[in-house]
Amino acid sequence: MRSDRVRAVCVAGLIASLALLLPSCYLFIGAPTSIAPLPEGVTLLAPPTIVSCTATSLRTGCEDIFERICGWRYVTEPIVQTPDAGWVYTCWNAWRGRRCWFDVSIQLIVEDPSNDLRASMSPRVRLYDVQPLSPSTSQHCLLNISQTDIPIQSTDVLGSGLLKTVTVRLRDIEARFVGDCRILGARFRLAIVIDADGRELISTNACEASAECRN
Repeated sequence: MRSDRVRAVCVAGLIASLALLLPSCYLFIGAPTSIAPLPEGVTLLAPPTIVSCTATSLRTGCEDIFERICGWRYVTEPIVQTPDAGWVYTCWNAWRGRRCWFDVSIQLIVEDPSNDLRASMSPRVRLYDVQPLSPSTSQHCLLNISQTDIPIQSTDVLGSGLLKTVTVRLRDIEARFVGDCRILGARFRLAIVIDADGRELISTNACEASAECRN
């Protein structure tokens, strides 16, 4: 009984000390704590949570890839350099494949309880280093994209309540369809990042989506 009374006095003293030290308005960023009740004027803000995400590739243009090759060729019909059939040293352009460019449209459904997807928080979608498609085949090749942040503009956000739809675009991704690479694709790991009180705050979870680019 005495130990319980001492513990209660200590907890009450700690809460009273916090109330005296904290200014009239103070902001905590993160999940609520169950250690002690929050002093008056303290607000807890929850970061965004990604509910789901998708990625879709959109081809914007292509061009053929040729390689200049020189060597000896046997010709059966006369040409300018050699009036008779036979071996000649000549150069020619050999077709090797196609180079195409794609945009990747990324859509996320986000829970935004603290209204963090506003311009003042500098929200952005973080795309971590990509991984190969699974399961991979001999015709699948990795779409090489490095980690990058895609800014979220006000026009990219639909919805004003708890759930919002965010649509951003990763532009001008090059895909080279050569040799056995008939399909280029990748798995994307995505997160929401904001700036809060001078520090970077990341969504409570990351979401994975995949996209394929076909010739």
